Amino acid sequence: MENFMKFIFIFAFLSSFILFSCMEEELPVTAYPRGDVQSGTAEMTSKYSNQVYYSFDQGKVVASNPYDIWDLAFRSYGDDAYHIILNGAKFMEAADMGEVAFESVLNRDNAEFRYDSTNGDYDNYALGKWWENNGSNVIYKNHVYIINRGNNIANKKVGYIKMMIAGFENNEYKIKFANLDGSNEFVASIPRNEEYNFVHFSFSDGGKVVDVEPISKNWDIVFFKYIAFLAFEGGLLPYSVTGVMINDKYVEIASDTSMNFNDITLDSISKFIFSKKPDYIGHEWKSFTLNGESYAVRPEINYFLKDYNDFYWKFHFTFFYNDKGERGYPKFDFKKL
Repeated sequence: MENFMKFIFIFAFLSSFILFSCMEEELPVTAYPRGDVQSGTAEMTSKYSNQVYYSFDQGKVVASNPYDIWDLAFRSYGDDAYHIILNGAKFMEAADMGEVAFESVLNRDNAEFRYDSTNGDYDNYALGKWWENNGSNVIYKNHVYIINRGNNIANKKVGYIKMMIAGFENNEYKIKFANLDGSNEFVASIPRNEEYNFVHFSFSDGGKVVDVEPISKNWDIVFFKYIAFLAFEGGLLPYSVTGVMINDKYVEIASDTSMNFNDITLDSISKFIFSKKPDYIGHEWKSFTLNGESYAVRPEINYFLKDYNDFYWKFHFTFFYNDKGERGYPKFDFKKL
């Protein structure tokens, strides 16, 4: 009986070993397909009139719209994050008139206007942190803002309005706005939707939410006009530029100029520190030649992007013109690492 039990034990052990060995051979771990180098184009047009969202995973433009269809963008993600940003493509600016009666603001006297940055320090943007927290409640500061709606694509001034942010309740922003003389006063509610980075709003036609950006997980970078602050005579001069922002909700980015694009592998970028700064790519991937009044991209700058799915991509810009020689059609090569 004892010998029989030993036989059963040895048989069971050998069977388990053989089965385990077979399973390892039959279920190998395979690498995910990385594919070949692909090329993409953002058709901004020669007047840079389009705001273009691109997804590397999908290998295509996932949304495009004229940049002047919106005025404000309301943040839709993050705890204690209710920032409202201006449309820099229109060269918009805002002045905080303080805690005054809405009806008392009738002109731009004593208004000190500010532009938004693009660095992700949202508390210090033009409208800034317009709220305070009282437990779970969002309390607005009763400030009135004068907003310069900037210029449209046709380069015509859109005009000024005054606005009060009336708080955040039931997952909605509430604002009141009117012409400076008090005419055409409206109240609007803008629902927060956490599938997006921002929900966009236009003051036109009594106020309306407009469809601009794609769902957050569906895009990586956006091409559009914005305001940069360039050094000039000892100070900083606001200047309209054309550049690229990352999806700072999910995307992280790094760059390098020492490696050849074709030689870069996943191991090549392990030493880099990645950033979530929205304007990390910015506008300096191209240069402007005054003599020929032309743009040239800088293909030596290699960018490395970590996307929503934690995959890494390399990309660099290759050209800025279309087949007709028109500027505003940036081209880039990219590949999954």
